[in-house]
Amino acid sequence: MRLANLALVSLLAVMQAASAQEADTLGKIKRTGSISIGHRESAAPFSYVNAQHKPAGYTLDLCMQVVDAIKKSLSLPELKINYVLLSATDRHAKISDGTVDLECGATSNLKERAKTLGFSNTIFYADTKILVRADSGIKSIDDLKEKRVVLTQGAVGATMLSKMDAQKGLKIQYIRSRENSESFKLLEERKVDAFVHDDIQLAMFASKTDNPKTYLMLDTSLSRDPIAIAMRKGDAPLEKIVNAALDSAYKSGEFQKIYAKWFVTPKFKFPMGDAMKEILNHPNNTPTN
Repeated sequence: MRLANLALVSLLAVMQAASAQEADTLGKIKRTGSISIGHRESAAPFSYVNAQHKPAGYTLDLCMQVVDAIKKSLSLPELKINYVLLSATDRHAKISDGTVDLECGATSNLKERAKTLGFSNTIFYADTKILVRADSGIKSIDDLKEKRVVLTQGAVGATMLSKMDAQKGLKIQYIRSRENSESFKLLEERKVDAFVHDDIQLAMFASKTDNPKTYLMLDTSLSRDPIAIAMRKGDAPLEKIVNAALDSAYKSGEFQKIYAKWFVTPKFKFPMGDAMKEILNHPNNTPTN
């Protein structure tokens, strides 16, 4: 029995050591000479697949600043980037199990998520809002009574809208989709009456249509959430490099250039607000509810 117990203790020690080694993301990157970057298909302007079928977006550009910092820190002249396409439903699992080293998407840092995931300092603030067709007659949340509302799986707006629905007795008909592009298409084709998501992504979808004025974003904000680069929980060395790279990019002006590239364009203007400037001057990764 004693031998069996010793064997069990030894096995647990080996498993814990292996787990610790796996959690050493920088060590793995050094050994393999590669880094796995998770991205999304249709979470523009943060993370999406462009017309050339390549990953692109605001968060991807910021992650390239991090990649450069990792190369310098590990004295790696070259670092192979493996891009991994993530969905709204599998992204958290693939971060936790080590499939991706950095999730460069549009993930909100929420208290519940922060229990199992690590997050960089905030890179954007997003308000959860409601997009409707301008001719729908919907002007407020109350007008959603018995209407069809689409929510992308994994989006944060579902909880807040459900609470308001229950309080007001709206009896909203909820429809779930797998990706944001699918959600917007349902609104575009009048198969739903409203699309609830981050304001910036809603505005981006509308701006890319032939007539953006076809759509109306309601003033009411369901929540304000910090968006960040996600990584494995408890990987302090990686988190330190990520945040140092973001801070360095901000102090050099590169962060502002990347922001302007994606959010202040001839067709799309979403200038940096006071809350965003404040978080960059006093960086933190405080989650929201």
